[in-house]
Amino acid sequence: MRNLWDITAKRHLTKHPTEKPEELLERIILLGSKEGDTILDPFMGSGTTGVVAKRLNRNFIGIEIDEEFFDMAKERIEKG
Repeated sequence: MRNLWDITAKRHLTKHPTEKPEELLERIILLGSKEGDTILDPFMGSGTTGVVAKRLNRNFIGIEIDEEFFDMAKERIEKG
């Protein structure tokens, strides 16, 4: 993997203002972990990291202070 990543911008899947592209999180998770590892996201937002972690067979712990976004993320992660 090169040092410069080209990632095509995509429309947000949720109404969270800082949602990240799944492709970005996939690259980060693949670089920094292996199957079965646990991914921690202390600012879970809309749950993109959790969705990708689950897809890549990682455990996931997410923390979100905003109840609305927590509920959104939980539902999104459970659906996969």
